[in-house]
Amino acid sequence: MAKLVKLSLEGDITSGYQVELIEISEEERDGKVLTENIWGQLPPAVEIYQSYQIWQDNYEQLEQIYRGGEFRFLGVENNSNVSLAKCQKLSQTLEQKINEWLDAPGFRAIADRILTYLHPEEDIRFLIKTSDYNLWQIPWSAWIFFETHPNAEVVFSSFDTKYGEKPIKATPRKNVRILSVFGSDERINTKPDREQIERLKSVGAEPTLIIEPTGDHLRNLLWDKSWDIFFFAGHGDRDKDSQKGKIYLNSTESLTPSEFKNTLKTAIVDRHLKIVLLNSCLGLEFAYELVVDFKIPVVIAMREQIPDHAAQKFLEYFLLEYADNNRPLYVAVRRAKERIAEEFQDKYPGLNWLPIVCQNPAHIPLKWGDLHNRVSLKQATVTSLVCTFIVVLARILGLLQPLELAAYDFFLRSRPPEAPDERILLITIDDDDIDYQYEEKNFTNRFSLAEEAFNQINQKIIPDQPIIVGLDIYQEQAFTNPKLSETLETLINQKQMIGVCRIGDSQNVPSIRINDTFAKTQSIGFTDVPFDPDNLIRRQLFGAPSMDKCPTSFSLNLRVALRYLETVLNQPSVMKTLPDGQREIQGVLFRKLDFNAGGYQLPSNRVHGYQVLLNYRNAEFETISLRGLLEGVHDLELPNLIHNRVVLIGATESDSHGTPFRNTLNNNMAGVEIQAHQISQIISAVLDGRPLFWWWSEWQEIFWIGSWSLIGGLLVWKLRSPLTLGLSSITAICILGGVCWVLFLQGGWIPLIPSALALILTSGKLVLYKNYQI
Repeated sequence: MAKLVKLSLEGDITSGYQVELIEISEEERDGKVLTENIWGQLPPAVEIYQSYQIWQDNYEQLEQIYRGGEFRFLGVENNSNVSLAKCQKLSQTLEQKINEWLDAPGFRAIADRILTYLHPEEDIRFLIKTSDYNLWQIPWSAWIFFETHPNAEVVFSSFDTKYGEKPIKATPRKNVRILSVFGSDERINTKPDREQIERLKSVGAEPTLIIEPTGDHLRNLLWDKSWDIFFFAGHGDRDKDSQKGKIYLNSTESLTPSEFKNTLKTAIVDRHLKIVLLNSCLGLEFAYELVVDFKIPVVIAMREQIPDHAAQKFLEYFLLEYADNNRPLYVAVRRAKERIAEEFQDKYPGLNWLPIVCQNPAHIPLKWGDLHNRVSLKQATVTSLVCTFIVVLARILGLLQPLELAAYDFFLRSRPPEAPDERILLITIDDDDIDYQYEEKNFTNRFSLAEEAFNQINQKIIPDQPIIVGLDIYQEQAFTNPKLSETLETLINQKQMIGVCRIGDSQNVPSIRINDTFAKTQSIGFTDVPFDPDNLIRRQLFGAPSMDKCPTSFSLNLRVALRYLETVLNQPSVMKTLPDGQREIQGVLFRKLDFNAGGYQLPSNRVHGYQVLLNYRNAEFETISLRGLLEGVHDLELPNLIHNRVVLIGATESDSHGTPFRNTLNNNMAGVEIQAHQISQIISAVLDGRPLFWWWSEWQEIFWIGSWSLIGGLLVWKLRSPLTLGLSSITAICILGGVCWVLFLQGGWIPLIPSALALILTSGKLVLYKNYQI
């Protein structure tokens, strides 16, 4: 984790400084503050400043020793009293004085806190905020702390920001625009600089090289176009008295910041210029003015004269670390200056003190990869289209169906509880009820329901006038009890009883006939249900072609529901078939399920007949057991339970199936209960307006998936911070899930998994491309 140190020094070199460790925090916007508001003092720095000036005077004369190692400065004066040994000794003396100064008792509490919270392996931006320009000239990097923390670098600022740092706004374009100005090259060679700038094209740069421009030409370039980096290579100079710096554009013309201040304001504020890199001598004063007066985010300059070859190498090493390796800007500066210091240590003592970073503390210095958006809007759009195609193709091939059905089941189970449907009563027969019939009562064995038990059920419930009784138990054999047969014939003629058969199929599921008592077609309904590939029941079958053994084209659930509605609404018929084959019950459309409805991608042989999606009721039905009914346990409440209701009679343990609610071997849902859900769906939709499931057309779903894919692309195109991008992507997926959930509560089954996958796939592909050029 990178760290930020903010140190404030107020005072002057003659009277000393009031020091505040403003904070040590994590290096990011709103990063965690580890410690803050530690106060201390530093003594006067007159001796240090004088030592620096002495070293400075001697260092400037080194050019006289090394012929051909020209400085990028035109005004060196001759002085015979100069030697390399003397300059080396002066640099050692200055370094010693700086360390003694920072070891002052008044500063130790701050120093200890810094050492406590910072670790040698961390990237550390050491921001020194001071209005005393003299402190900018002192090489703070000589402090022993920076020797033990190799990735720490000093950054200077003259003010602090009230609201903390924020990332510089990235420019929404594919390449980093660099305005590269090569000024007067008298006695120096800027060709290596040009080659290094040109080389940046391979890492996403769009450099514009200008050789010895006029001031007007430079102004026009800064006015008319947006630039990310302003680079200058050539000669620089300063006026020590006025603390003003300048750069030489050509052999006759120089420029100071104040001489093109309006141009600079436009370039910084309106055109979002982010970095100024001055690879010339004596650039500190120029940098100071840019940061203090014009609030440029970051300036890299040279404190003193720099040998031409060292300047070339610094640029090479800096760009290698910053652009190629994408290291933080201040770490790249630290590594580059250490390399040139080691490379030229026998010629230029203190060379590593020359490069200096000056910063507007309102902004976090950007990495190279954050300067520009390597993903263009066009790339984001094209990638979203490709990923949409991939996801839609995977969906058509059925690869996403298991995930979509799992999401459907989760939504189904997560809905708020509903009120029970009091229009339906279940009489269930489990294994205990079967034992009760044949072991305790010695009834004649007839599978799950004995004739004697069936007769007693009718005697119990018919007097209380149910609207319709559905017998969800196969009755293939003729009844031996004539009285039971007569009773059933009467109920059938009065349209109060419906029996069941099974159509089956020609391969795995045989047909099951019904005995002649239920001879009328309108008194029969089939019990066939469509199973999904995972053997769960999510669909409801209204009708299918009849068979000889099962001579009906209506399902039990549809027969029972229609009979109930016809009675309640006092109408002879409530269902009609529309011209397009769709079925409507009392004005409510029960939309026929397509093979690719919602998340389905079913084979054609699995969508036979007239199928609809089953909207299970999130509630239990009123249930009484066969034994409880026959033994009179419910006699007092029986009239209220049965009168004007639908009564379903069925076995439980011998007839159970997996559903989205119950799908384990020992916890499946009884077939009679599934029939109750199907009947309740029809009745509730017609009488209560309860939503039925609906879905979009294939093109609407593709557009929806593509829209979320595009959102993923736009997030990568627009957002720079990985944390912000991650949180935004999670937020987008949560919004997607929320929208799908709200619509699901209204009966809408719209693509969730494909849309989320398209968003993740698009953003992931673009992130990989942006970071690794994949």
